[in-house]
Amino acid sequence: MSFVRKGIATLRFIGVYAIANLQATMEYRVAFLVQVLSMFLSDCLWLFFWWSYFRQFPLVHGWQTSNIVILWAVSAAGFGLCTGIFGNARSLATIIINGSLDAYLGMPRYVLLHVCIAATDPTSWGDVLFGFGAYIVFLHPDFWHILLFCVLTLHVCLIFTAFLIIFCSLSFFLGNTEGLMTQMFGALISFSTYPMDIFNGAIRLLLFTIIPAGFVSFIPLQLLRQFAWPLMGALTGFTLVFGALAVGLFQWGLSRYESGNLLGMQG
Repeated sequence: MSFVRKGIATLRFIGVYAIANLQATMEYRVAFLVQVLSMFLSDCLWLFFWWSYFRQFPLVHGWQTSNIVILWAVSAAGFGLCTGIFGNARSLATIIINGSLDAYLGMPRYVLLHVCIAATDPTSWGDVLFGFGAYIVFLHPDFWHILLFCVLTLHVCLIFTAFLIIFCSLSFFLGNTEGLMTQMFGALISFSTYPMDIFNGAIRLLLFTIIPAGFVSFIPLQLLRQFAWPLMGALTGFTLVFGALAVGLFQWGLSRYESGNLLGMQG
């Protein structure tokens, strides 16, 4: 029961921070709405590109327009939740190197969680709006599929967040890895929005390991097309293992940070 209460308290803590961050960004309401709308239209433009492509080539490696809609909807919604709720995760490398992590060490909540939810990206809500809107408007899902879409989006959000934490946590050991994180995160986003069947061999293996685009888009696509418990279990298992790897790497680096405070790296 204490584990359940702790979990509920953590979710409430995340929710309060998310609302507070959203309220802070909405102090400049016009600017916030412009950013959200710009991102929404940008996503729509990419979807229109793929729609135009499939109008010319209706079937490519078994892929159709509906598959691309699902691919983009899941990826965009998961990415939006990641940068909207855990928006500070992308700044984690800089926070580590600058010594700004000190401000979180004395706080009662878990350091990594507190750092990640301390900021939000206003444009992320445009991605969330696009993801859910595109899936509902173009595919007309029933209640079960909407619920499944929400669950899969949460998985994608956690995978994106864990990916950011892993590459940012390397700053504990390698110095500033912000550039590496930006390139790798960009690669993950790009590969997640392309049909998986155009890749094969070593690249396909890469997309299910180091750059887990397959778990971000391809497996959720398969589950929304034809649900299977073993595939859902594989996605959940990977999300848990990948998340545990991110937390473990951060904790390992944090022990070095607390003992030496990275003075040499900051100098």
